[in-house]
Amino acid sequence: MTLVATAASTYALDAVATAAGVLLVASGLLSGLGHAFALMFLAASYALWGVTLRANLGANWLLLQRTGTSTNVVSKAAFELARRRGPRTQWLAAGAGYVAAELAKEVPYYAGAFGAAIVTDAVSSTEALLFLAGANLGAAAYEYGLARLTRRFLRRPRCASFDSDWAPRDYLADYYRVVEPDERETIAFFADAMREAPAGEAVLVFGTGPTLHHVFLAAPTASEIHLADYLPANLDEIERWRMRDPAAHDWRPFVRYTLECEGLRAPTHEDVARREELTRSKITRLLQVDARQPVALDRYATVISAYCADSATDDRATWETLMANITALVEPDGVFLTAALRRCRSYLVGDKRFPSANIAEHDLRRVLAPGFTARVQARRLPGHDAQGYSGIVLATARRRAGHLPLRGLRSRILLSLGRGV
Repeated sequence: MTLVATAASTYALDAVATAAGVLLVASGLLSGLGHAFALMFLAASYALWGVTLRANLGANWLLLQRTGTSTNVVSKAAFELARRRGPRTQWLAAGAGYVAAELAKEVPYYAGAFGAAIVTDAVSSTEALLFLAGANLGAAAYEYGLARLTRRFLRRPRCASFDSDWAPRDYLADYYRVVEPDERETIAFFADAMREAPAGEAVLVFGTGPTLHHVFLAAPTASEIHLADYLPANLDEIERWRMRDPAAHDWRPFVRYTLECEGLRAPTHEDVARREELTRSKITRLLQVDARQPVALDRYATVISAYCADSATDDRATWETLMANITALVEPDGVFLTAALRRCRSYLVGDKRFPSANIAEHDLRRVLAPGFTARVQARRLPGHDAQGYSGIVLATARRRAGHLPLRGLRSRILLSLGRGV
């Protein structure tokens, strides 16, 4: 997207700037201007261009932060290269890349203007200066217009709010009446990955939503299961199932499919009931958490977090923060299982759209690389286009022994001081 946007922006800028320069010279409005005044006019045009360029730098920074894309590929590359050095360094790098690319675009204008003045008497050096000044005025108008368009794009109607618009029952009705293709892939992948998870340890399922379909596969391995989510309404829905409320969602199709993935052929009603009861007995804690901040929980040997961080925000930087805070809960040599919607900007629940971070497999590999040895796979699922996505990304990762992230260390300190959960 950045490459396409850069190409389109470059051609549009060249068209506007060249047309403005030619029109200024052809109009004859400044034909009586002396050489010295033409130089002053050129300098003034650069000052105006600098002001509008500054406005576009701000808009480009917001675009990079929120979407991970840019209208300038050099700025995008500098932004990515400086990712590990902090926001201020990223901001400086992205700005420097943008300015460097824009200044490089000046070279053909100077070569064309003064080249024409040298090879033909029809173009004077003063006219060459006026052409360059006119091109700068056109570029300034373009930069200002692009900044306005970028900010307008970023101010487009936002997705629905989890705090005010989320309806757990609508979500369950839309996605969990039957085992859809995306969950067939996810459950099968997770069931296989759980064979490598440490046995007899507590398992944390982070960002459960109102669902249990990724919990049943952890029950045989876990000593106990802790479920964590941001919304109390989601945890209430889970508690309804635990208490055998007749109005609770029916998870039996997902239990049956989980048993099949574990190798049990044609599970019976009794097999399904046993797994449900085992799961109820293993769920010992329901935790309300907010992954936007470091989570004050002890670390776990196994953490499962599927369609959580990516489905909570459309801001790429926020997604990375959420992932860092969630993965900080995995102890050294522990296992982390995750899944995300692939290249999805929003997904539909009822008649409302909720945000997604528009990530792909290389994004997941990058955020896991510092502390984990990861296996990441992408699966295409064209049947979900109407809901806002057509693929998923699946990953199983093991934290490298001895690697303790700062966020995890901070959580341990908070707990030791009695300021934890």
